[in-house]
Amino acid sequence: MQGIYCCNYVEKKFVVRFGYVLLSLSGSKGFLTTYSEVDHSWFVTDAIETSDGGFLVSAYDYWGPSSMLLKLSVEGEIQAKRSVMAEDTTIYAYRILHLPEDNGDEYMVLCPSHPADGSTAALMLLSVDEDLNIVSRRTIACSFFDEGSRFYDAKFLLSGTSIYAALTSRSGEMPNSIFLTRFDFDGNLLNCQRLEVDSLVEVCNLFHDEDDRVGLFGNIGPSHMGILTFDQSLNPVSRDSIFQWSYPEGVGGDFCHYFIHDMINSQAAMLPDGSYVVSSRLLESLHYANGPSYANDRSVILAKYENGFHQPENMLVTEHMNDSLEYPAFFRSMDFKEIVNEGCNVFQCSILNELPQYGFLQQPYPTGIVVTKTNQDLNIEWKKRFLRDGNYQAMVINATSDGGCLVVGSLGDFQAQRFDVFALKINADGTVGLDEIQEEDMAFVYPNPAKETVRVGGVEAVETEVYNALGQRVMNFRGNEANVEALADGIYVLRITDDKGLTQTLRMVVNK
Repeated sequence: MQGIYCCNYVEKKFVVRFGYVLLSLSGSKGFLTTYSEVDHSWFVTDAIETSDGGFLVSAYDYWGPSSMLLKLSVEGEIQAKRSVMAEDTTIYAYRILHLPEDNGDEYMVLCPSHPADGSTAALMLLSVDEDLNIVSRRTIACSFFDEGSRFYDAKFLLSGTSIYAALTSRSGEMPNSIFLTRFDFDGNLLNCQRLEVDSLVEVCNLFHDEDDRVGLFGNIGPSHMGILTFDQSLNPVSRDSIFQWSYPEGVGGDFCHYFIHDMINSQAAMLPDGSYVVSSRLLESLHYANGPSYANDRSVILAKYENGFHQPENMLVTEHMNDSLEYPAFFRSMDFKEIVNEGCNVFQCSILNELPQYGFLQQPYPTGIVVTKTNQDLNIEWKKRFLRDGNYQAMVINATSDGGCLVVGSLGDFQAQRFDVFALKINADGTVGLDEIQEEDMAFVYPNPAKETVRVGGVEAVETEVYNALGQRVMNFRGNEANVEALADGIYVLRITDDKGLTQTLRMVVNK
């Protein structure tokens, strides 16, 4: 890697200039900000809240060798942009970390990079201040990669004066090895542990546990998720499997079989109370007694584990999808933040998509971003859909210090791989405060699984029809509450019509 070239600029909102477009619609707190350049296709990778209440956003050019950083004010104004380029090298701005306070208001941008000549891949550590001025630059040559290998994926965790990284290498297009590493802020590699893909297929994220060990949540086999822990020297400590769980017998002796199946977007985190929350998609198979499955469903979930990982203490189904639904859901990300005197807020972001009715490999078209806010016990505070009219793909959700959240992603033509940047700031009460943005309340069902009484939240329910796994209507009720003791254990689909005439479909499990 030769040198690094950077350019800086400052613009106000409602500015249109040749080559790029800036747009910011700001309210008292919430905002929607978009950014585009005609010669670049920006794929968003990360966002972080700054100490002054603003935000830093990172993205890389999908078609080019460069990356960029954006600085947003608390009102959503784009205050600065910095392009990150290196001679004969492709740089991917991948993750932004806020360094400890003794480093001042500095941020480290972690950038996997590939030299054009095919030589050893490297990890660039770019330190910047809140105005995107470069403070320092370090490079770690990934000499531990096999010869000719390049980056496939990277996950990072800040811990004291060290940064832990799970770096996945690839030979050709497929991953071949995962390296768990630790390095300091000066770019010195302190530890490196090679994890073969036959024992760990994919890393979903890194986090701390209650003993300040490093937790690694990942895919450790077909439909087989697990949590691995390591000490600060990267010696393995434990390995816990999250595989599947089943409910007791249901209709006619049938039973339901579950397992987490999303290897790309699944995430886990340890909350301040010591419990683990897993956010993923769940595959549900309804089986005949001692026979094959006759129904398969997928749901987006939040599952809370307190004592072991084989059976969740609480499971929240935030989205339900199957072939009969108009808008299948795809989970994208989850984040949490402990707010003083308010406990812990957990945010989850999903994308609703309209699937074309023809062709197996057709690209789905996003029809809205669904954000769910819960407390640390997974009790929903609100659930809403935003940005329904537009091709918005959320990539990152970050809980903010004011009790709200920031959703950042790419906007544009996903079939042509032409992306712009958008940032949506949502207030603590689930509002944005802009007339231009539709804030649609989404229904949710609780408790789920249900035993005696089920309630519909989020909307004023006029009528709810209940269907079993065979598509037979077995119950209907009016209002937001009903007794389900007469229903047999199993999976049910609820079609809820609210007071605005909108119909939503949710999934419910009865487990008495």
